[in-house]
Amino acid sequence: MLSDGPFDVLERPIALRADNHTYRELEVETRPQLSWTAVQAERRGLAVVSSGLLECAVRDLPERPLALTLLRSTRRTVMTDGEPAGLLLGMELRFRLWIVPLSDEPDRVKLYDLGRLLAAGVRIAHVRPPRPHDPSPAIQLPAESGFLAIEGPLALSSLRHVGETMELRIFNPNPTPATAILRFPPQCRISETIDLAGNPLGTSQPLDETHAQTITLNPKQILSLRLRTS
Repeated sequence: MLSDGPFDVLERPIALRADNHTYRELEVETRPQLSWTAVQAERRGLAVVSSGLLECAVRDLPERPLALTLLRSTRRTVMTDGEPAGLLLGMELRFRLWIVPLSDEPDRVKLYDLGRLLAAGVRIAHVRPPRPHDPSPAIQLPAESGFLAIEGPLALSSLRHVGETMELRIFNPNPTPATAILRFPPQCRISETIDLAGNPLGTSQPLDETHAQTITLNPKQILSLRLRTS
């Protein structure tokens, strides 16, 4: 089974360890996740994408059913006096899930994108079509545009404005090195490598007229960039 984690995709065995009964704290079927879990074999599989459900399991049964922990009721946690309303009695809970059939190896970047889309939602803008008597607009906008486009199997973790700059963080969730082309807005002229705290690492490069940069990352590698106009 595969599940997403912070800047990573974790592959775990489905079956519990054979000597599980010898441990003081038994291993359980449930595993942590951020937004999705997938199971696949012999060109058949299934992924479930969720939002806010941080636990999942693939049962060690012939059909390999995928189970979600929708809620957890706790009467009293060990070494505590208990939690108010810990049993969630009478509470209404709603969940949104997307089911993704698989015919091949899971596309890890695509599942990451689906998880973010499910959590963030889709914003819709209604545009009135032009009428014959409407004057032609002075400015023609492109059919689509954005702050960043990633062409390749790298996952985007963060994209934000910091003052007059733009910072982004990408990582490679694949088990092999991956290369992608990052396309930036025209006003971005310089790409500078930074650490997770935003401190410059001393490596920067000017962007050419295509405003693009080719990035290759090793498995599990994280890269943060700051984009400047000058």
